[in-house]
Amino acid sequence: MSSGELEYLISRYFTCTLTHEDENILEFLVEALPGLDLNNAFSKVYDELVPRGYSVIMFSSKGMNFLRVSKKPTTFKKPSSRFLILFLVTVASVAVTGYFTITNYNSIAEELNKRFSAGIPLIEPFAGTLSFLVGVLAPLMCHELGHYVVSRRAGIPVTYPLPIPAPLISPVGTFGAFIRSHHPPKDLKRLALVGISGPLAGVTLSATLYVFSYLTSPRIPQHVAQKALEAGLISELRVVPLLTLLIEPREVVLLSPIAMAAWFLILVHFANLLPIGQLDGGHVIRSLTNVRVHSALSHVIIAVSIL
Repeated sequence: MSSGELEYLISRYFTCTLTHEDENILEFLVEALPGLDLNNAFSKVYDELVPRGYSVIMFSSKGMNFLRVSKKPTTFKKPSSRFLILFLVTVASVAVTGYFTITNYNSIAEELNKRFSAGIPLIEPFAGTLSFLVGVLAPLMCHELGHYVVSRRAGIPVTYPLPIPAPLISPVGTFGAFIRSHHPPKDLKRLALVGISGPLAGVTLSATLYVFSYLTSPRIPQHVAQKALEAGLISELRVVPLLTLLIEPREVVLLSPIAMAAWFLILVHFANLLPIGQLDGGHVIRSLTNVRVHSALSHVIIAVSIL
């Protein structure tokens, strides 16, 4: 659409005066036409332009309302070779990390069985690696698909999730995934829904996976776990008390690699809800308050984290 066509479309819902134009944007001073309130008029413009790839935002300055529109539409291409390559590399990255994690777990189990007759079953490497792969990628992709589905339903064009490989750097072999959008949500309610949808979907699946893997992880006598901790064979993170009504249970759970991965992913999802910057929690808190509160909270949390 030409600049004139964009202005004509906007004038169907606003009285508008062009205040700024450059090679990328048009900016108008606007007032809603009689019979339309400001938000309703903006919603109609948004619904017409965003599906065509144009970015539209409305803001206020010195008591006046402005509408800013991109002059060139952005088109999102269908999944390309880049997406496929990233996905395959991430699968390989998580699989390699999973294989070494399973191998390390089996070494620990063999040592505990040798020293203390703990009776811990070993994990078959191929099956264990496959389970690790599914257990890691499913919650992470579910997180991004939560954003994707809610964004699409809100009329926000977004890309497919792009995974990020991190072999042997991340405990789960990946730094997660991300989706891209060049268009802000229509209103703050949609911003909050898009922000919360990903962590909610991801943590639900991660928690379900953790409960299942916790229940299927081997149990070892408490005194064996204590001796293994003292000998440095296992870390305190891997040993979890048995959920029981007994005040002093005689057994503890030795978390399997899948359970450890699920626990790590739960922490990642909750960390993503911190009201900092461009994290999902940052989007949510910004939609519920304002930019100043969001910025202040971000600085406070970062400062506390450093301390």
